[in-house]
Amino acid sequence: MPENLRDLIDDSFERYADSTAIRVLRQSEQKGDRGLRYVPMTYRQLGEQRNRLVIGLAGLGLEKGARVGILTDGGLEPILIFLACDALGLSAVPLCNKLPDEILAHELNLTRPSLLFVDPKSIEQIDRMSDRLETVPRLVVTEGQHPNAAPFFDLIKTAGEAPEVELTADDESKVVFTSGSSGMPKGVVQTHRNILHNCLGIWDVISEDDLIFFKSAPDYHTMGILNVYYPLAKGWCLDLARSPDRVLIDIRHSEPEGTLMVPLILDKVYGNVRKAIDGGGAKGKLVARSVRAKQRIARGKASPVDWLVHATIGKKVIGQISERLASRVGARLKLLVVGSAKADPDALDFFQDVLGITSYEGYGVTECAPLIAANCLTGQKTGTVGQPLQEVKIVTEAGDEIGNGEPETKTYRSSQGQAGELWVHGPHVMREYLDDPEQTAKAIVESDGKRWYRTGDLFSIDQEGFLTFSGRLGRQFKLRNGEFVNPEMLERVYTAVPLVDHVIVVGDQQRDYPLPLVNVNVEELRVTPGLEDLPDDDDAARRHPDVVEFVREQFLAEATRVGLPGHERPQRVVVLPEALTEETGTLTRGMKKVVPKVIADRYESLIVEAYAS
Repeated sequence: MPENLRDLIDDSFERYADSTAIRVLRQSEQKGDRGLRYVPMTYRQLGEQRNRLVIGLAGLGLEKGARVGILTDGGLEPILIFLACDALGLSAVPLCNKLPDEILAHELNLTRPSLLFVDPKSIEQIDRMSDRLETVPRLVVTEGQHPNAAPFFDLIKTAGEAPEVELTADDESKVVFTSGSSGMPKGVVQTHRNILHNCLGIWDVISEDDLIFFKSAPDYHTMGILNVYYPLAKGWCLDLARSPDRVLIDIRHSEPEGTLMVPLILDKVYGNVRKAIDGGGAKGKLVARSVRAKQRIARGKASPVDWLVHATIGKKVIGQISERLASRVGARLKLLVVGSAKADPDALDFFQDVLGITSYEGYGVTECAPLIAANCLTGQKTGTVGQPLQEVKIVTEAGDEIGNGEPETKTYRSSQGQAGELWVHGPHVMREYLDDPEQTAKAIVESDGKRWYRTGDLFSIDQEGFLTFSGRLGRQFKLRNGEFVNPEMLERVYTAVPLVDHVIVVGDQQRDYPLPLVNVNVEELRVTPGLEDLPDDDDAARRHPDVVEFVREQFLAEATRVGLPGHERPQRVVVLPEALTEETGTLTRGMKKVVPKVIADRYESLIVEAYAS
């Protein structure tokens, strides 16, 4: 068994040398979308490129333990950097290239990379914010030329011998950022052991076939990292998107056999089917009967009538649905791995039973690199995130253990439907939060002589070990599209608007965007240009449509200023109709800090109305 990621991938370079490792989407002489073609690279060619980059990095004087930042928009280069860093004992730090300056500066100052790979867009941000950095790392630009950066091509054209570096399983491999309760991201230190055991833990339980697998998750996401190592370790073909923003375009050119997908895509496909059924009439009845017949056939519960329906008209109806899906992702799809947000069980059943696409929902966190549980070939139950891949236990708020699971021995104790916080023990668990012993001590605890990671998520476990998600302990949340939202960070951004006293951001996995609840300063409101003709009554002034729209425009301007990504921009805002006070419990006594839960509960009707409008 390999002991580190270098050995894991080196084995693939040798074992699958002449097989296609990666396909990169390139523009041919024909312009436009029709001119895009996937260009293959074999495992031998990938290994040669990796080795050239290893020699180039070593030539810069980088030694084991140094960190290398990646601030690019996807493509082949981050994968080469990952693999070269593994070979040299360097630690890769993948960074989101859409971060506000404040957050990016925090992440660079925390990790202190010796070298930073940038693309033409991100190098402009580094130039702009260089005064925020404690030390500006050496820069390498992945495309073209720049006076302040070395060209990527120069690093991979160097000849010579790659140095031999001794590696251990506990060496640092990545620092991947996640958001902390303080509102600032925490750097999760992932070791070779963490990522290696994620690959080994699902080695033979995802697919019995070799696949063309489309990489949809970004490199700075922990699932995106596993989305690199697992397919390459298995000898599969990995198709790359040009960037995270082009995934839905590029997947049509890939026509993959497998991919990772957020539940939103499933929901859209199934939503169209459900819309047709709910529309009623002859068409609705026909679709409903066809779907029901196919599900019964798939589950081995079909009657002669079901077989007759499917053979006559049902097959045609299902075929039309499959064709519409094929127009989005190609006609070869046979495996979907669903994660990053809770999936609709009905949508999963529809893909599995009706469309014949194996669909596995799993669960993971950055601190476990990322997998904790998964539905797979050895066990599947819709509505759950599968059985644990690591030892787990369910712990109540009082500290009582009410359920547990040990996958090695396949012994499980049910929590009898009761939910508690999920704790995880095993080789997937991170080393620490970088330079943050306080947060590390909160997240990782010693119990029963073992080291446990506290997920902060609520689960129940049944007698077969299947875990069911019940919610999050903290305020942070994921949207329906799988994007993670840090409300505290957004609140800091929006509170910068002068007439705003307080902002609370709410949302959940049933929503498409976060919703700011805003407490405005009426005195500032009345002297704001363009808002002179407001009602005399303060509460009426707060509720005035001109005020709501003005606040939204100000928030949009602030979001643009700091560079917030689209999913964090305010589509709507709710201006609260009254001041927050100690008396209502919306502010704490003395310190007058906002109390988010009380505010969300008090104005629940306004939240529901805003999302419904």
